[in-house]
Amino acid sequence: MEAQVQDIVEITIPRERDFSIVAGLVVGGVAARHDVTLEVLDDLQLALGSLLEHDEDDQGELTVLLRVSDHAIDVSVGPLGGRTVSELEAERGESIGLRRLLDATVGDVSLSEHDGGTWAELRKGFTVAGGAR
Repeated sequence: MEAQVQDIVEITIPRERDFSIVAGLVVGGVAARHDVTLEVLDDLQLALGSLLEHDEDDQGELTVLLRVSDHAIDVSVGPLGGRTVSELEAERGESIGLRRLLDATVGDVSLSEHDGGTWAELRKGFTVAGGAR
């Protein structure tokens, strides 16, 4: 059975570091609507904040697209800068960096090409706080 998408939220923010807080607040609001645990919320906010603040380009805008299904939150972020893409494409290893942080906080990390650039695709599974739906 395919998961049904329950919410889709898209925001576009300036690449400036200060605006990553806005994305974190949006994730928090979406997570609260779906009764996800604080642990899942913390993981998502840490992953998203780290990804947004890592991007070296302070020009233009970034889009954050959140899709909530029955038991997962999918987050697409892009288009990413070259240094961020290079680090996410690197082999998973022992070095501490963005890729390792994302792998530790969300269940799935991948890159995709669309809308004229490279996007990070993050997926975090969850169970509803207090039990299953």
